[in-house]
Amino acid sequence: MEKANRFLMIFGRGREQEKKEGGLRKGGLLDRLDRLSDTSTAYLYLMPTMTLILLTVIVPMLYALFISFSKVAFTQGSMTYDFVGLSNYMQLLRDARFPDVLSNTVFFTVTKVVATLAIAFGISLTIYFGVWGAGFFKRIFLIPWALSNVVNSLMWQWMYSGDYGIFNEVLLRLGFIDEYQMWLVNVHTAMSAVLFADIWKSVPYVALLLLAAMQSIPRELHEASKVDGGGPITAFYHIILPHIKPVIMVLLVIETMWTLRVFDLIWLLTKGGPQDSTMTLNVFAYEQAFRNFDLGYGAAISYCITILTLIFTFFYMKTLKVEN
Repeated sequence: MEKANRFLMIFGRGREQEKKEGGLRKGGLLDRLDRLSDTSTAYLYLMPTMTLILLTVIVPMLYALFISFSKVAFTQGSMTYDFVGLSNYMQLLRDARFPDVLSNTVFFTVTKVVATLAIAFGISLTIYFGVWGAGFFKRIFLIPWALSNVVNSLMWQWMYSGDYGIFNEVLLRLGFIDEYQMWLVNVHTAMSAVLFADIWKSVPYVALLLLAAMQSIPRELHEASKVDGGGPITAFYHIILPHIKPVIMVLLVIETMWTLRVFDLIWLLTKGGPQDSTMTLNVFAYEQAFRNFDLGYGAAISYCITILTLIFTFFYMKTLKVEN
């Protein structure tokens, strides 16, 4: 509202100038703006953004929902829709691959979100308390976040290479392995390799927001804790955690949504293989929609991801007891 008032003040000054010049016209734009209520003015400012959201978010979501209830066919260069009700959703529940894909998705999401938050907490606390190595972490911890997803994926593809990957070379020299391993084509190691690459990229963003939230805590609280004999652990549980709980809630929801959406990294590294060991719902939806050209089935899988996101969000809100 402050911006709206400033806007009217500026136009008000323009009107005063027009009055001086005798140029005020009844029924003009300035008169109409004067008659608008504050609420109407706010909606006027929001209209471009709301229109953009409507066209780029709401309409595609409704279109995908419509497709998920349809059988889409390509005949003579045009798409035809045949309404089939819940058939695509029932097909998903009967799909023999669905339990493993859902299990992979939940495992990938939970492991990635928990590991990312834990590592990010460690880095942000190190910098916040200024312990040994804080300056080093402060200078380098944003580098992974600066890389694009494709560059990050190709970099890890080369590092995991079973022929010349540096990952194998380092582990071999440290004595953890006896020979080079094919990390991305082994059923037992592919998921861990993809998870490690995704966590490495996600940690900086989470650590940055946690650090910003910690630095907004008044220093007087820490000084009072020290006077009462409290140490770093007391400060963490009784000062830091309660103050940054809303930020943790937001990060959990954002990280969960982003993890459920991860496609480029998995596709470039493993394409969901080997033997579906890294196949998540997102990759499964792409495979069905754009490789098997079953758009209705792919849209139904996408809405399954939406339901999964809502379940995770509801769980976080109940667990952390954060309102609004």
